[in-house]
Amino acid sequence: MSATITDPEDLPVEERRLAARLNKELAVDSPGKAARLVLPSGEQVELPDSMVSVLRTIMEALANGSPVSIIPMHREMTTQEAADFLNISRQHLVTLLEQGKLPHSRPGKHRRLRASDVIAYRRKRQAEMEAGLQEIVELDKKMGDYFGS
Repeated sequence: MSATITDPEDLPVEERRLAARLNKELAVDSPGKAARLVLPSGEQVELPDSMVSVLRTIMEALANGSPVSIIPMHREMTTQEAADFLNISRQHLVTLLEQGKLPHSRPGKHRRLRASDVIAYRRKRQAEMEAGLQEIVELDKKMGDYFGS
């Protein structure tokens, strides 16, 4: 497999049912029985739990209609690829780079970012957003305005 970012793969509705079935089957915890992959040659290969976990994550997303991309962690991304991944404009990403909020390199005249750094930034940003929302909920509860369960 090359170190490129794959185009998002989406499944037709009828194939989503198969993805849901595979996800369910891979979730079954059967002592002494491991998931196996049957190769075109007929050879069966036992899959380690770590690979089964990755396959389950992919199947769950596809079953729910979410397109899936594979990004090798060591891969360098262009600013446009990173901006697309973060769902922000390229100019905003460049501003973040200039502010030192995301590490990058500049091997020539173009900036490059490691996929692992971009993913870490997205996780950090998501955690900050969730903490902020939780803080708002707590403030609403204190004020008596929160109607959640």
